[in-house]
Amino acid sequence: MVTIKQVAAHAGVSFKTVSRVVNHDSTVKDVNREKVLKAIKELGYRPNRAASLTRRKNSNIYAIIADELLSVPYTFDIIRGAQEIAWKTNKELLILNVNDSQESIDRAIESLLEYRVEGVIYSAMYHRAVQVSDELKKIPTILANCFPVDNNLPCVVPDEVQAGEEIASALINKGYRRIAFLNLNEDIVAAKGRKEGVIKAFKQHGLPLSDLLIESVIVTHNDGVERSTSRESAARIIDNFKPDAIICGQDPMAIEIYFVVHDKGMIIGEDIGIASFDNWGSIPELLQPNLTTMALPHHEMGRWAMEYLIACRTDIVHQHLPFKLIKRDSF
Repeated sequence: MVTIKQVAAHAGVSFKTVSRVVNHDSTVKDVNREKVLKAIKELGYRPNRAASLTRRKNSNIYAIIADELLSVPYTFDIIRGAQEIAWKTNKELLILNVNDSQESIDRAIESLLEYRVEGVIYSAMYHRAVQVSDELKKIPTILANCFPVDNNLPCVVPDEVQAGEEIASALINKGYRRIAFLNLNEDIVAAKGRKEGVIKAFKQHGLPLSDLLIESVIVTHNDGVERSTSRESAARIIDNFKPDAIICGQDPMAIEIYFVVHDKGMIIGEDIGIASFDNWGSIPELLQPNLTTMALPHHEMGRWAMEYLIACRTDIVHQHLPFKLIKRDSF
């Protein structure tokens, strides 16, 4: 195994200069830095991070606890955003995926303490309230895509009201006047916020609420299982309410609505407009015509949370970040 002393000899610099380059010391002269980096590449040197960790007062290690985050495609962007800031600031990022079992969470926290992490982003699969373990509060922590039940930790979440208002306003500005909103389960945060935003848009544009129909088509049954009534509800609403546009609660729902609209012989973008939320993976661009949707700010949330931790902030903030309208051809 190549040692740091061998790198120094190969580069013709001191042992301390190599150490400073490896630890990203900005005071190293450019000419010496280039010599060291060239020697590192030629010799295939790899720093011993474990040994470095034992010597350092600060670990420079941060972590993401992903609460079932890896089960939804677009939520990877939270990790990507945090990783960008970590690399930019020469920090290391651990990623631990957990489920809702206490054992899973306890093991994750134990690992974080062992690695002496300096800060933690606790991220959830969807926007909801979470109960954070007291053990985790020993480490600077911020929540992403979720918020604390007790309002005792900082968090960064998507602005659901802004999303509903902006997508409805985009439809109204294109001339649509009779709109049906097929919402998610009315018990979740996203559904409540997006509903509020859509209603707000109608009021701001001076349109009668009688031309707006909002119906939750994801319902929880007595057995506790969520089921979708999207297709049957859409068919009934198109026949009876006769909307000129439909807003879908999320992109997977839009797939079903596209089928219903095609079955009725209607042309999307001409006979009826379709809009949605989330910008879920490849779904919007696979649909024909491509789906206009509100993109969740997961990437921005990851960046924002990481920057909060690195800045050593301690204020209990509930930060809302806006969705982005991704314009395509569905209206």
